[in-house]
Amino acid sequence: MEPFAAVEIIAAKRDRNELSDKQIDWTVDAYTRGIIADEQMSALLMAILLNGMNSREISRWTNAMINSGERMNWSALDRPTADK
Repeated sequence: MEPFAAVEIIAAKRDRNELSDKQIDWTVDAYTRGIIADEQMSALLMAILLNGMNSREISRWTNAMINSGERMNWSALDRPTADK
């Protein structure tokens, strides 16, 4: 996965730029592995709240979250379930 600087991604969204798929994938992966500090993620999320995301960014962010971390197997339950 291509490395990015969290500060550059925060600045891009602050400046109302669209995040690339690679930037989104790296951000979610880096945050879940502890590379991005909570304070940096908070700044990015504030920039997203203020400036929004388009439908492609939202879809990619959602998929990156789904694919992050350990997946639980809930197939034994007899009802719809969600992992995250």
